[in-house]
Amino acid sequence: MKKKLAIFDFDGTLVDAYDSIYKTINFVSEKLNYKKFGYEEVKRAVGKGDIQLIKTLFKDKYKIAHSLYKENYLNFLKNNVKVIDGVFDFLEELKRRKIKIAGATNRAEFSLKDLLKETDLEKYFDLVLCADDVKQPKPNPEIILKIVDYFRVEKKEVFYVGDMDIDYETGKNAEVDTYIVTTGSSSKSDFEKYDSVLIFNEINKVKEFLIENNLI
Repeated sequence: MKKKLAIFDFDGTLVDAYDSIYKTINFVSEKLNYKKFGYEEVKRAVGKGDIQLIKTLFKDKYKIAHSLYKENYLNFLKNNVKVIDGVFDFLEELKRRKIKIAGATNRAEFSLKDLLKETDLEKYFDLVLCADDVKQPKPNPEIILKIVDYFRVEKKEVFYVGDMDIDYETGKNAEVDTYIVTTGSSSKSDFEKYDSVLIFNEINKVKEFLIENNLI
């Protein structure tokens, strides 16, 4: 069946904003006289929302660390985020085929609007939901189900693209076709615990798969 709705995760799937997060985290760390974090350590912690990110890294100091993070993140976002190769081509193709496009992210609203403007992605989306729009973050399927309900489509007319194991679990829990790209913080080995995961090394490969299988 042809797809009518495409849903995308943001970090690691459409955008590479790890530099902005890494620099903010170590700015906060310096302010708190905390340890310096490595780039990969921060990258691997991204994806479950900023509160969980801070809790993971700063443990008992997470409340003050989160406050500092929110106060300073937008200063580091500018010029430290880029759109991943192939994303614009994919979104343009979906628009050309009149497929609705939505975003589903565990990011908080305070950073999402600036991220969309900084990357010029805002114009492509018919709807974007973030952590502030749901009671339960991914991998709970609430965010996907709210988007599906909004567009009044059937689940079989939807596909979701993400980069992490929680994205796969979210899509599976929502019962929509889910595709994984290894352009973010997870590697192919992170999905060995699951059966039949469709994994692509770049997002344009997802586009090609959809076209070749007459899904869009």
